[in-house]
Amino acid sequence: MDNLYEDNPAHAGDIEELKRRSFSGIGTLVKRQVAVRLLSFFANIALARLLVPEVFGVYAIVTFVVQFFSTFGDVGIGAALIQKKRELTREEISSTFWLQQLLVLLVVCAVIAAAPLAARVYPSLPSYGSWLIRAMALSFALASFKTVPAILMERKLDFGRIALVDIAETAVFYASVLALAFGGYGVWSFIVAALLRSFSGACLIYLLSGWRPTADFKFSGVREIISFGLPYQGNTILGFVKDAVIPLFVGAYSGAAAVGFVNWARSSAFAPLMLSEAFGRVAFPAFSRIQADRDMLARAVERSMRAITLLMFPITSLMVALGPEIISVVFTDKWLPALPAYYFYCTSPLVIGVVLPMYSAILALGRSGIVLKMMLSLFVLEWGLGVPLVMFFGFNGIAVSQPFIALLFCFVYLRVLHSESVQVSVLINIRVSLISALLAGMAARLLMGTLCPSPLTLAAAALSGAAVYVLMVLLLEKTVLLEFKESVSRIASGGNR
Repeated sequence: MDNLYEDNPAHAGDIEELKRRSFSGIGTLVKRQVAVRLLSFFANIALARLLVPEVFGVYAIVTFVVQFFSTFGDVGIGAALIQKKRELTREEISSTFWLQQLLVLLVVCAVIAAAPLAARVYPSLPSYGSWLIRAMALSFALASFKTVPAILMERKLDFGRIALVDIAETAVFYASVLALAFGGYGVWSFIVAALLRSFSGACLIYLLSGWRPTADFKFSGVREIISFGLPYQGNTILGFVKDAVIPLFVGAYSGAAAVGFVNWARSSAFAPLMLSEAFGRVAFPAFSRIQADRDMLARAVERSMRAITLLMFPITSLMVALGPEIISVVFTDKWLPALPAYYFYCTSPLVIGVVLPMYSAILALGRSGIVLKMMLSLFVLEWGLGVPLVMFFGFNGIAVSQPFIALLFCFVYLRVLHSESVQVSVLINIRVSLISALLAGMAARLLMGTLCPSPLTLAAAALSGAAVYVLMVLLLEKTVLLEFKESVSRIASGGNR
C-alpha cells in the first residue's frame, strides 16, 4: 500500500515505456495548452478592449503582494517530490501535505495582517486595496490543496487528468471575469474569478486523483524532501523577487498603469512559451529517470532543442515583425505605448527553446544549487539594470536587459552540463531554425509594409512568413522537419508509434 501512488518505469529498466509516456504527456499538455491559450487569448482581447490598463495594473500589484508572502511559505515541495528517484511512501506524502498546509496557514495570516501596509508602497491602489489582497490570499490557500495530488499524477507522467483540471480552471476563471467585467465590477472581477478558479480546481483534482490525506505526520518523512527543496525554493524566491522589479519598483515609481503596460507586453511576448511549458512539465520527471546515462541525457536535450526552436523561432520572429499591426488590430492602439517593451521581451522566447532543456537536465541531475546561484545572478542583473533603465527610459526600460540576460543563462547552463559530462552542442542544433526564422520575419515585414493593417492582411502576412520559413527549412536541412514530424506523430498517437 505504501507504493500505491508510484509507478516508476526506470525501476523496470523500460526506457521505451518512459519515452512512450513522455510523448503521451507532451501530447496531452500540448492539447491542454492549445485549449487554455485559446480561451485566454480571446478572453484577454475582450478584457483589453473592455478595461483600462490601470485595472490590469492593480490586479498585478495585488497578485504580487500575495505571491510575495507565499514564496516564503514553501520549501520546494513540488520539485523535491518529482525529482526523487525512489518510490514515495504514504507517510512521506501525508507528512508533506500537512507541512505545506501549516506553511500556507502562516502565510495567509501574515497577508491578512499586513494588507493595509500595501497602500504605503502603492499610493495608486484604490481605497479598498487591502480587501483585494485579503481575498487573493484566500484564493492562494484554496489552490494549495491541489499541490500534492497534482504532484503524484505528475510523477507518473499522468498529465491527462492534470490537463483536464487546468482547462476547467481556466474556463471557470475567464467565464467569471468576463461576466463580472461586463457587469462593471472592475478589478473585483479578477479577484472573484481567482477565488472561483482555486475552489473549482481543488474540488476537481480530488475527484479525479482518488488520493486523500491521512493523519500521518513525521518530520523524518519530509527531511530528505526539504534538503532538496530548500535550494530549489531559494531559486523560486529569487526568481519571484527578481520579477518583483515590475510590480514593486515600476508600480511605485510609475504607477499602476505602467505595471499594466509592462505586464501586457511581457505576457503577449511570452505567448510562444505555451509550447515550452508543455515540454518543461514532462522533461523534468522524464530526464530524472535517465540522469545516470549522460550520453542519453545529452541527446535528449539536443533533440528537445531542435523540436522547441523549430516552433518557437518562427512564431517569435513573426511576432516581432508584425508587432505594431498586432497591437493596433487585435488589442487597440491604447496599448501601443508598450511596444518597445514588447520587442525586448520577445527575445526571451527565442532563447528559452535552448535554455529550458538544459535547465530541466540540470535539475534532473540534482544540481538545484547551481540553479539557485544563477537565479541570484539574475536577481542582481534585473534590479541592478532595471531600476536605472526605468528611471532613464521610463517603464519600457525594464525590458531592455532581457536579451543580454537570456544569452548569459544559455552560456552558463551549457558550461554546467559540460562539467557534468553532458556534452550538448547548441549552434549546430538551432542554426537552421534561426536562419529560416529571420528570413521569414523579413518577408512578413516587407509584405505588411505594402498593405493596410486589418485582420485579413495581418493573417496574410503571417501565413506568408510561415510559408517562407517552411520552405527555407526544407532547403537547408529537411531531416529537421522529418524528425519533428516523427515526434509529432508519437505525441498525437499517445506515444504508441
